[in-house]
Amino acid sequence: MAVIKNLPQIHSKGFSLLELLIVIVIIALLSAVAIPVYNNNVENAKRSEVMVTMGYVKNYLNIFKGQEGYYPISPNWSNVVGSDWNDVPNGGLRGKYFLSKYYDYWCINGEEYRIRCYWIEREDELANFWTNERGDWSWEIPEDEW
Repeated sequence: MAVIKNLPQIHSKGFSLLELLIVIVIIALLSAVAIPVYNNNVENAKRSEVMVTMGYVKNYLNIFKGQEGYYPISPNWSNVVGSDWNDVPNGGLRGKYFLSKYYDYWCINGEEYRIRCYWIEREDELANFWTNERGDWSWEIPEDEW
């Protein structure tokens, strides 16, 4: 009669190379979907923040025009904080993405004005926004206006 010997069982303690590669591919696919969504949400948050803040500045300008009959005259771009036509305290326009010092105002005739907001995160990245008394707005400020 033949004797069957118990052969030692080889038990692996870990993942095979194929299993690890599958997990890495799944993580890469999830990252490829999640990162653009996150970046888009950050961009939307920046736009929302600056538009809300511009609304505060426009309210101050409308109050001034209601009292004086014209918008404050500012032949050069001047910072909104510290202007004599509003009560915005230093840091009053501070947000997560835009600081108070990045909001400027310009008006030469008392009838039309422009407010701009610019933000520099890195030297090669510039985000900017402008609006006027009619409610027109754009995310592009012509370079000649800087």
